[in-house]
Amino acid sequence: MRVEKDFLKRVTIFSELSESELDLVSQKFREQHYKRGEIVFFEEDTGKYMYIVKEGRVKVSRLLPSGKEMILAFHEPGEYFGEMSLLDGGTTPATVTALMPATILFMTRQEFLDLLDNRKINRALMKMLCTRCRDAWTQIEVLTFNNADARIRTALYNLCQKKGVKTDKGTMISIHLTHKELADMTGISRETATRVLSHLQNENIVRVETRHFLIGDPEQLMNSLLL
Repeated sequence: MRVEKDFLKRVTIFSELSESELDLVSQKFREQHYKRGEIVFFEEDTGKYMYIVKEGRVKVSRLLPSGKEMILAFHEPGEYFGEMSLLDGGTTPATVTALMPATILFMTRQEFLDLLDNRKINRALMKMLCTRCRDAWTQIEVLTFNNADARIRTALYNLCQKKGVKTDKGTMISIHLTHKELADMTGISRETATRVLSHLQNENIVRVETRHFLIGDPEQLMNSLLL
């Protein structure tokens, strides 16, 4: 199938390609639809395809030995995943699940490797791998804190930096995030996350508007950690 070139242009790895290059890339993708809660792939499926979210939203998570789910990342339309396993042939200890009805584009490992002959794609890929490393360091930073308040504050602050949209009321985290999802990102229980968030709302540090977290001043989140 041919993917719309206007859409591919919004995908960072393809954003610098010419119209003719985009036309060639657009022919490599297939499309798959997933229902809410449906698995896009399990760990053992990694290393086979590169994926791009065309519509919907997915989460990347892994099951800890304790049986608790840990959310590692969310991917929105225009974001891609699965590329790291294609590069080294290894597997990724994670499962990807559709959080809402989703349309996913995918291409095979060989088709992806063929694209790496293009220097512009190579450059964009290296930038993204650096971003992935920084995201991993950020996740580690959150988990180094022993108390739930610090974990939630740090996670919200990092989301403001990565997914924040400036408004006249403060910084709005652009993705819909439930208390459970935030808890699963920070390794605490949903009940504990709700208690911390209620405290932050009472302190007027965090507000919830149209199912989005709104942070009046992100630096306020970190003030208590610096004392």
